[in-house]
Amino acid sequence: MKAKLAWMLTPLLALCMSFSYGQEKTVSGNVTDQNGLPLPGVSVVVVGTSSGTQTDFDGNYSVTANTGQVLRFSYIGQKTVERTIGASSTINIQMEEDAQALEEVVVTGYGSRSRELSTSAISTVSTEKIESFVPSTSVDNILQGQAAGVQVTAANGRPGQTAFVTIRGVGSISSSTTPLYVVDGVPVNSDFINNLNPNDIETFSILKDAATVSKYGSRGANGVVLITTKQGRSGDARITFRSSYGFAERIPDPFDLMNTSQKLELERQFADLGVSAAQSLPGANADDAERARLIGLDTNWEEELLRKSKIQSTSLSISGGNEKMTYFMSLGYDKNTGIIDRIDGFERITARLNTTYQAKEWLNVGTNISLSRNTTDLPRDRNNVQNPFRAMYDYNPWDPLYSRNPDGSIATDEQGDPIFNSTTAGFPIAKALITEPEDNRNFLIVGSLFADIQLSDKFSNRFTVGASNNRYNRTNRSLAGGVLNSIVGDANFPGTQTDNFQNTLQYNVNNLFTYTDTYGDYHNLSASFLLEYNENIYTSLFASSRGFPSPDIPYQNIAAEATSAGTGEARRSLFSQGLFVDYDYDSKYILSGSIRRDGSSRFGPENKYGYFYSGSAAWNIANESFMEGSFVNDLKLRASYGTSGNQNIGDFAFLDLLQFNTYNGNTTAIPIGVGNPNVQWESQAILDIGVEFGLFNNRINGVVDYFKKNSKDLLLDQPLSHTVGDENNSITSNIGEVENSGIEVSLNADVVRAQNFVWRVGGNVSFLDNKVVSLVDGSDIINGDFGNNILREGEEINSFYTVKYAGVNPANGEPLYYDLDGNITNQYSGSFNTILEGKSPYANIEGGFFTSIKWGGFGVRADFVGKAGNYIMNFQRQAGISIGNIDSNQRVEAFNYWKQPGDTNVLPSPLYQGTADQDSDRWLERGDYLRLRTLTVDYTLPGKFLDKTGIDRLRIYAQGQNLFTITEYNGDPEIGIGSDESSAAGTAGFIPGAFSLFSYPQTRSYTFGVEIGF
Repeated sequence: MKAKLAWMLTPLLALCMSFSYGQEKTVSGNVTDQNGLPLPGVSVVVVGTSSGTQTDFDGNYSVTANTGQVLRFSYIGQKTVERTIGASSTINIQMEEDAQALEEVVVTGYGSRSRELSTSAISTVSTEKIESFVPSTSVDNILQGQAAGVQVTAANGRPGQTAFVTIRGVGSISSSTTPLYVVDGVPVNSDFINNLNPNDIETFSILKDAATVSKYGSRGANGVVLITTKQGRSGDARITFRSSYGFAERIPDPFDLMNTSQKLELERQFADLGVSAAQSLPGANADDAERARLIGLDTNWEEELLRKSKIQSTSLSISGGNEKMTYFMSLGYDKNTGIIDRIDGFERITARLNTTYQAKEWLNVGTNISLSRNTTDLPRDRNNVQNPFRAMYDYNPWDPLYSRNPDGSIATDEQGDPIFNSTTAGFPIAKALITEPEDNRNFLIVGSLFADIQLSDKFSNRFTVGASNNRYNRTNRSLAGGVLNSIVGDANFPGTQTDNFQNTLQYNVNNLFTYTDTYGDYHNLSASFLLEYNENIYTSLFASSRGFPSPDIPYQNIAAEATSAGTGEARRSLFSQGLFVDYDYDSKYILSGSIRRDGSSRFGPENKYGYFYSGSAAWNIANESFMEGSFVNDLKLRASYGTSGNQNIGDFAFLDLLQFNTYNGNTTAIPIGVGNPNVQWESQAILDIGVEFGLFNNRINGVVDYFKKNSKDLLLDQPLSHTVGDENNSITSNIGEVENSGIEVSLNADVVRAQNFVWRVGGNVSFLDNKVVSLVDGSDIINGDFGNNILREGEEINSFYTVKYAGVNPANGEPLYYDLDGNITNQYSGSFNTILEGKSPYANIEGGFFTSIKWGGFGVRADFVGKAGNYIMNFQRQAGISIGNIDSNQRVEAFNYWKQPGDTNVLPSPLYQGTADQDSDRWLERGDYLRLRTLTVDYTLPGKFLDKTGIDRLRIYAQGQNLFTITEYNGDPEIGIGSDESSAAGTAGFIPGAFSLFSYPQTRSYTFGVEIGF
């Protein structure tokens, strides 16, 4: 009977068990890290299915699954945890740190390596820091103050403008000092970086020493910035929507411009003193009635020409996947109107798709593709009447925006529109902004395909094809009846237009074959062989026409006459082979080495190839047995030495060049360049010694590095005799050596780390030094756009070179100067130019620091940046108090001129205009500053308030940028481009930040945003 009962109950029990295991229910819980703090973004996957989710900001999750199934919890840097679903519907998890997994995210170039086993000086800028600077129209500005040894100076405040980035000082004099940008393995021209969407970026990894940059050979001479974009993770789709809106305004400067009453009075005083230029001005001639009329016209030109810009940023991303396939998709839109009225500003649209697919156990394939288009209309950034910022300072306050009728009313044209006043300058800039439009469009595609093949447990291969293609269009017009068209146009052919098209295609093919093995449990060896081919193809064309029947049809095929056209193409290629070897013994003693051979089409047959190598070593002291149980969690000593090269010169500098033109109606050849068949690679030798440490359960961690970088065989234009016949009277040569050295310190600490309160502080500082070691025959080279800088052996690179100002003679108000013997004289001569030792455009201290607080859902973060030791030639101040500029508006400071014997700390007497207005170190000022770069206040709604809403995360924030600056400089000290016409980036003599001269100013912005996660 019992046996029969057992047989009867067995199927029933099995049925019950089957029902129990198959019962679907909702499982929820909370995930925390090893310190008990909520862990957002943890992947929660039902093993064996495509079902899953991610934890919200508070570490909460909810997933539907069956009893008996297994949940897998995974997160970068944490040990994976699996839990079987039982009777309970709540599963809480406390994860543990997995040091090995955490360190795998350190990108070293051509792959990744655990930080523990890295022998390199690498600075990483994480997602948290990136998001503190978003929205930003150019990703390179985000790097400012975020990484030791990385010097970032905003070129100017124009929306979409890229920054000047140098790593560990000025490694070259005339060749490019911009680092190599690599986006998901694809090299991208630095000029196109502003096309990337900052919301797509996961991390920046800045490679600084020979252990890593040598792997990139000639392209790594100025350092490498690796940009890794976001990837999908296994689990349900994760949707994130971000939107912000705000405004910006010009950062106020200390220049107090005169109003009409003040300017008329200054004109009167100058005229009474006998200044001829003032005698024809209203202040000298106007009667009381006319003076009253002019005062009634008092105009604030800043208000007439500038506005508050509107800043808008919106992005949407979707990511997810399963155990075989992951994806990340995003769309972005950014708009910044800029602060100049009557033009549209900057606009950008982006899209991205990143996918990976485990096609076979031995084959993983993937692709990263991004598309972006930006448009901008530019002001004329020039030191002349076409620059609205010069106009803002120069236009007299008694000159109104619109012309006036005799009765004082605004004059209008036949259509009833107000007529712009041509002003004393004879150039109505407000009208020119409308009638002289310039529109620029860029369309950038960056894409890569890769295949990872695991040939065996020891051999693997990665094959990658990547490309970037930028299509640039520029349309420059002068409308019929416009300002320039009326000055330089032809009345018989009203209206002109020039269209420029440039296409830059760069593609990269590389194959990396890798062998890894372990010998005797402790000896770990990895060796990789690289083959790489890179080609850059640049094509251009332009066409100009005149005579347009309508300003509303901007196409040249309706023009009356074509005036000029041209096309061009340039190609350069680089073929490379490399061998990289890494060895470690039990993760304690680590050795790495690399050798790379580059062949460049930019050099002649005898010097085509360059060889670059590196060797590095590290000792993980913290892994030694005698360190067990100590408060030291991480302590590593490392050192590296190696070489890299620089090929950033024009194409075919080794050949004699010709260009073609016409002579008497016939085509003729014209010599334009004397070739140098001996020109060769500019080389760099880099030494680095560093220590990394983590203390007290890694609550304090930091890095200290000493480096020395020698750049030899500098590629520079060597002057030639005018009789040689070269267009520029120079020849590209290898003519000298410079040295950069310094100490970098990074330190971060969790001051308070509690359940609901976290206070973090951190920062970095670089102490830099540079000097010219040698030049050809020891001869000085005068440099800079205005000849105010010099290269001299033993001195700082591009030290300032000008006449020394000795002040004002208190007896008669005469300006005084020092001659070359140090004697004070009332004579001025360019022959008195002398080097100003210790004064150069380059800062010797630069860095940034932050503090952040998280309390419950509230957060505050402040980021500061600063620099010290650099000097700036303040030509903008010179223009505002020069006696010869009395016909333009002046600063109130101009009243402080010498008036009577005994006056000190005054400007020269207007009687000495001939010598007072001259260039000298009178206009040279220290550029030291400390700036509150960003201040962000946010609040994240607790997850319990979002239940049943379908929203996993809701964050609102307010952010200010460039809120205040501490400086003694007269103006904004953050200067990259002084004037784009006088000092265009990439031209000979260009020195970032050497002078200020009415370029687009920096802005202060306020934005408010929301972030929603589903």
